[in-house]
Amino acid sequence: MESIVIKFRNGIFVASSRTYGEKYMEPIIRKLRGLHPTSTNENDAVNDNGEFIEIKCSKVLLSRPKNKDSLVENIILESENTELNRLIPFGDCYDSKYDANIQNVKRDHFSKLVYVMLFEDCIKIFESNKEDISNIPNWSGKHGRFDKIGKSGQFAIKKNNISWHLKNNLVSTLTWDEVYESAKGDFIE
Repeated sequence: MESIVIKFRNGIFVASSRTYGEKYMEPIIRKLRGLHPTSTNENDAVNDNGEFIEIKCSKVLLSRPKNKDSLVENIILESENTELNRLIPFGDCYDSKYDANIQNVKRDHFSKLVYVMLFEDCIKIFESNKEDISNIPNWSGKHGRFDKIGKSGQFAIKKNNISWHLKNNLVSTLTWDEVYESAKGDFIE
């Protein structure tokens, strides 16, 4: 990867959850998947068939090490646990212990869910129909302590279930070079 592409990728990884998901990745995914912005705040995109699409992204990061015994050690551990120190390449997804969670999935707001996993060396784009979400491994029909069961949910993707996602829901794999080139183009917001 060129250094500018690495800076681009790193900027996405260090951005806050809302910023990297909504402001950066959603417009890129809409462009890459041929989706259009929606006029409502209830979902993220609409396809040519008029179906509403929810787009969720997750950074794939090595799990954080356990807390240390002292306050000073825990504070120092923070500097070692930045996102950029916890990146993993896709090739390690079956062996490494990592955190990747697709959350706040509002089932009654879309027809299709597009979920994206950001690895150190690529991004994986997955798609699921609304009716099939309950079949996703680790699906929990509750997200947040005030949510009603079935309204909003989440699921974790880990080394023991990523093969299910790759086999059943993978629609595209892109390099960071491809994502960077796509991001340089025009966007309709």
